[in-house]
Amino acid sequence: MKFRKKAGCVIVLMILLFSQWAICAEVETIKGETDWMNVDHGSKKIVFSATVTKNSSKSAVTDWGQRGQAWIGCKGGSQEAFFIFTTDVPRPKIDEAIRKMGVKYSNQISKENWKAHRELKETTTPKDFLNGDSAIVSLKFEKNGETVQVPMETLIEEKIEINNKEVLRPHTPHYVYHGTGEAIQYPSGCIVCPSDCFGGIITDNRLPVLTYDSWYRVNWNLMPAVGSKVQVIIQFTAL
Repeated sequence: MKFRKKAGCVIVLMILLFSQWAICAEVETIKGETDWMNVDHGSKKIVFSATVTKNSSKSAVTDWGQRGQAWIGCKGGSQEAFFIFTTDVPRPKIDEAIRKMGVKYSNQISKENWKAHRELKETTTPKDFLNGDSAIVSLKFEKNGETVQVPMETLIEEKIEINNKEVLRPHTPHYVYHGTGEAIQYPSGCIVCPSDCFGGIITDNRLPVLTYDSWYRVNWNLMPAVGSKVQVIIQFTAL
């Protein structure tokens, strides 16, 4: 009986150790210069560190403006001055990690013919929108002495024009992975973009490619302090 009990305990211990190993194996850590990214293959989620950055001269950063440039992007990209969250984890590594999790795009639009797909019109089809597996983007950071986690849309204000009148509306982006920026090696550094822009890898595709019907403004009352660190959390819904 003692032998059976010991054997049973050993088996249970081996199962627990294997389970822990399997869980750890599903989470991969990738290093940038100073930032890091955790890739959770099991949950199809990436989490990476970034710095809050603010260039008030750029559209929609402190005043209302239209833009295709990303809210979240990589250090050294040609559009870096527009980003409000900047990471030094290279975009090729971020894109590769996303694809390795099984996340897929379903429609890409090239920089050569994007104008043919622009604007909502009677002939608009799904091929006029960048598309792929959906993503939920949120930020985790310190605010007023507390750790908070908020969806990206909480930090951005949006308005539209109806009959020459400005109308505030809830910012309700529909983020999808399309990967075009990496597929065409576009040097923007953009990761998460508004306005269905092809220059990054994740975008809000509520309207056809680069259709500017909305004005945006960052809500700095809700934002973390400039220069502080945040965690960018992107959860994908790939099958």
